[in-house]
Amino acid sequence: MTLRVITATRGMSAHLAATVASVAAVPGARHILVAPAAAGADLARKFPGLTVLAENGTGLYAALNTGLDAPGDEALVTWINDDDLLVAPGLAAALAGLAAAAALGAVYGRVELIDADTRRLGELPVAHRAADLLPLLAAGLMPLAQPGTVFRRSALAPLGRFDPSFRLAGDLDLFVRALRAGVGFGFVDAVVARFRLHGGQLSKDEVAAALEHARIVETLPRGPAFAPRLRFRWANLPVYLERVRRHGFVRMQSLYRHD
Repeated sequence: MTLRVITATRGMSAHLAATVASVAAVPGARHILVAPAAAGADLARKFPGLTVLAENGTGLYAALNTGLDAPGDEALVTWINDDDLLVAPGLAAALAGLAAAAALGAVYGRVELIDADTRRLGELPVAHRAADLLPLLAAGLMPLAQPGTVFRRSALAPLGRFDPSFRLAGDLDLFVRALRAGVGFGFVDAVVARFRLHGGQLSKDEVAAALEHARIVETLPRGPAFAPRLRFRWANLPVYLERVRRHGFVRMQSLYRHD
């Protein structure tokens, strides 16, 4: 199955070449860069094998919509930031999971945290049981990560596009809409992507992110969450232990200090 990878960029990331190389390592992947029109010619010169599109609208999610709307027959789609990396073996496992299960509309895997020098900082905790995703989200936990998730384009089509009114949580909004629409999610126990932590990221705006998160989660029905939370914590015990070993008893947000 063919894969479309969308990256919204201003064209200034020092890590963009590494991001492009990580996508190029995935057989059959088509990489689309969406950037301001003024940056297009320079990006096309630097990366001649890529599709470079001028963003249509303002903000990250408007740019991603430009990439989603681009013509092409790729069956699958994912999106990564212009400083993150795909991990080809893990992504291959995710694609194999989709190929083997026609009922699945999306597959997600583990996501490694790295610093500006690509050194490992740990991992993001993710649910190992896809049926727990909605209960965990309703309980205020984030059980999957955007860079490690691949969708069938046919599963996304009925959901519409990203909501550009979000500045930080448009991915979460799309995940929730997909889950509530009955899109089947599957988990693959492999590192699919690497998420780079550094100063200046949008996700560091904790207050604004929390407000957008609450706006989405408050629409979910509350239900029993004890068992899903217990499974989530137990499955991610190695993740928590590594964080303590590397960084001490810290909140995830404190890892952004590693620049």
